[in-house]
Amino acid sequence: MRNVNVEKSVDLLLSLVDKVVGGETLGVPAKTATRALFDSHIASHGGSVRLACAFLTAYSVVDEHWDYRSVPTGVRGTYGDKKLATSLTFRHVTFHKNITAFGENLGWKGAVKQFDLSQDARFAPYLAGLAALNIEEKSRLLNHVAWKIAASRVVPQALPPLPGTYLSYARSLSLCEALLAAPSEGHIQQFLVAAFLEIHRKRFGHRVQTHHPHASDKFDGTKGDIEEFRDSELIAAYEVTVRSDWKNRLSDFANKARDANLTKYVIFAAGVRGDPEISPAINLINFVQDLPFDLAIVDIRDFFSVFCAELQKEEIGAALNRAYELLSDPRLSGREDILVKYRDVTSAWLES
Repeated sequence: MRNVNVEKSVDLLLSLVDKVVGGETLGVPAKTATRALFDSHIASHGGSVRLACAFLTAYSVVDEHWDYRSVPTGVRGTYGDKKLATSLTFRHVTFHKNITAFGENLGWKGAVKQFDLSQDARFAPYLAGLAALNIEEKSRLLNHVAWKIAASRVVPQALPPLPGTYLSYARSLSLCEALLAAPSEGHIQQFLVAAFLEIHRKRFGHRVQTHHPHASDKFDGTKGDIEEFRDSELIAAYEVTVRSDWKNRLSDFANKARDANLTKYVIFAAGVRGDPEISPAINLINFVQDLPFDLAIVDIRDFFSVFCAELQKEEIGAALNRAYELLSDPRLSGREDILVKYRDVTSAWLES
C-alpha cells in the first residue's frame, strides 16, 4: 500500500542531502543535545537501523499525526526504503553501509501494524527523544541528519594525487583536449568547463552550479548550462555546446540575459576558430552587432588554454576530479559508458 507521506519523507531527506552536497546551507543548526540524540543512538548500530532512524526523523516532520510507535504503512518497497537506500548509494554515500532495503532487513514484513517500535530496543530510546521535540527542533535535527549522511559521501575520483610534473601546463592541456575529443553527447565537455570554473571562482567566494546536459532550461528555471552566483545573486551564465545549432538559439540567449539582468552572456562552443562567420574577431563584430545583448563566443579549446595557464597544478588536479564527480552524479549524468570514456582517457594520459 502506497503512503504519500512515506514518499514525501524520502524525497525530503534526499533533497536536503543534495543541498548539502551542492554547498547550500540548511539554516540554524540543531542544539548540541538534539544532535547528540541522533549521533549517539546510531553510533552502535548497523546500516539498516541507521537509515531507518534517518527516515523516521524525516517522517516525523512530514506526518504530524504519527504516533512514534507504529511502522509507517508503505515504508517497504519501490517508494520507501528501497528508493532511499538506492538513491543514497547512487550518491556515493556510505552512511547506510550500502544496504538496499532497511525495512526488509529489520523484519518489517507483512502487516506492519503488528510492530510496536516503542518495544523495540533498536528504536525506542531514539523515538522517545524524537517525540519530545517540537516541530522546529525536529526540522533542525533532520537538517543535521542530512548533513551527517552527506558527510559520509566518498567522492569518486579519476586521478590519484600526482607529482607536479604530471600537471604541467602542456600535459594538463593535452589531457583536457583529449577529454574534449571523447564522444559524450556534451556531458564531458560541459562538466569539465563547470569544474574548472568552479575551482577558479572559489578564489573569489563564488558558487558555480550546473545541471543535466539535456535538461530544459525553461523547465528548471536556469539561465544557462552553468550558473555563477555571488551569495544568492546570479552574476553570470554560460552555455556549453559541441553542436553548431546554437546559432539558432540567439533569441533564447537574449531572453535569458534579459530575465537575469546579465550584462553579458557567454557561450563556450566547439569549432569557433574554424568558423569564418565568427572568426576572426572582425567577423564576430558583424555577427553580434544587431543583438540586444553582449554575447561572448569562446572556442572551448581556448577556454582550457587559458585556464590551464591560470590555475595552479593542485587546482587543475582538483578540477579534473571534480568533473568526474559531476559525471558520476545520477542527477546530472551518471552514465557508466561516459564514465568509462573519461577513465580510459585519463588512464592513457597517466601512462604517456
